[in-house]
Amino acid sequence: MRAPALRRSAVRTRIMAAVLLTTLLGMSVAGVVSYVLARQATFDTVREALVQESDEIRTIAELVAEGGAEEPMSSPRDVLYLAISRSVPNPNEAILGLVDGAVEMVPQSGDPFQQSLAADTELVQAAAAVRPGAELEIRYLSTGQHRSVAYLSIPVQVEGSSSLGHYVAVVDVEAAMAPINRTHLTYAGICVLTLLVVAAVGYVVAGRLLAPLRSLQTTAQRISEADLTDRIPAEQLAAGDEVSDLGLTVNAMLDRLSDSFDQQRRMLDDAGHELRTPLTIVRGHLELVDAADPADVIRTRDLAMDELDRMHRMVEELMMLARSKLPDFTAVRPTVVADLLDDVLAKSTALGDRLWRIEQTVVDTVLLDPQRITQALLQLVSNAVRFTGPGDLIALGADCGGGELRIWVRDTGSGIAADQQGRIFERFYQGGPAGAGAREAGAGLGLAIVSAIAAGHGGTVRLRSAPGVGSTFTLVLPAVPDEVPAPLLERTPSQEVR
Repeated sequence: MRAPALRRSAVRTRIMAAVLLTTLLGMSVAGVVSYVLARQATFDTVREALVQESDEIRTIAELVAEGGAEEPMSSPRDVLYLAISRSVPNPNEAILGLVDGAVEMVPQSGDPFQQSLAADTELVQAAAAVRPGAELEIRYLSTGQHRSVAYLSIPVQVEGSSSLGHYVAVVDVEAAMAPINRTHLTYAGICVLTLLVVAAVGYVVAGRLLAPLRSLQTTAQRISEADLTDRIPAEQLAAGDEVSDLGLTVNAMLDRLSDSFDQQRRMLDDAGHELRTPLTIVRGHLELVDAADPADVIRTRDLAMDELDRMHRMVEELMMLARSKLPDFTAVRPTVVADLLDDVLAKSTALGDRLWRIEQTVVDTVLLDPQRITQALLQLVSNAVRFTGPGDLIALGADCGGGELRIWVRDTGSGIAADQQGRIFERFYQGGPAGAGAREAGAGLGLAIVSAIAAGHGGTVRLRSAPGVGSTFTLVLPAVPDEVPAPLLERTPSQEVR
């Protein structure tokens, strides 16, 4: 039992791996997309802040060039002083004023970031390296003191002065990204916890989902030809999902198999019993025959031949019942119902001195197997002859409507007791005492064959009977019309033959 347990564990592991990988993939995609979008939004904010600073210095430079400043500007230092004195940096932002590559001015601020910039020689040198006339662009730099900064260095010149100034606006990118990084680290931690919860819940759910499959395997291992009673427990099939439906389907299949095997065992038991009787009779008479008495030999031979003929008929009927489950049991073709009834009536009149009648007929042409239906009707007629006497009525009839073709055999014989009507279609079952005109009883397979023929056409057999009144057996078949129109038949609704 270890290998099945390992296989079940492998199935659960594969299910859990698929669930966790899918969940992880979804969370990862969501986290990466969210981080990229937030990072891009942060960099957009950094660029907007630096562009705003560049606009401010340009405005001041234009004001100085037009002579609109309150005090005369004779050097870049004066312009930088005016610009820095009017500037109020936002958090994580700083401003430097460089003159000839040295830090000359910084805003009065207690911000550590602002204070640390003046001592960052790498940043100062990079900002001072921007020459007048160079394309104005936002640059990113990582130094020994600052891991990631974005800066904009704008050269400042004043006519008549040989000094070169730089208005430097700096944004601490690392500080700007810190909230986003913290948020996504928190998200990652939540994802890990979520995966653990999903793994725990999924493990339990997968176990419950696989429980019917485990029961199915255990049940299948316990099932044998001698015992088909095990079923998957009902409490494991209450979920209403596909696995439960599979379990219900398997239980239904086992019910059908059990019924089929029970029927086969009963049939074999009954067949063995029925065949044993004629064999015993033949063996007993052969053991007692007087070989010196020709008359006794002839009587024994005739009796043996009669019993062997009965066995042959029984075997043929059993073979027919076995073939009735095959798809080619019936060979349907267009058949005129009225002609079929005429043919059955013509064959039936020789079975006994009865009042024979076709009491109702139809001229429809339908698809059915005329040989099988004739066989079924003759079997019903033969039963009717057994349980009627001379002068009793045996009537055939047919009608069509509501998508059904109904063909019946009615007699006015002894009828069938109510307690027997539910069993007479069983194999080898023979009814109670026959009526006054009863013949020798058969093997009890005739009505089972009739039922099999009806089922082979997708139909059934109905019985209406009462003791002392008679019986009516009706074949109820699907009325499948044929495209060929039925011939116009001229006949009276009722025909009698004596």
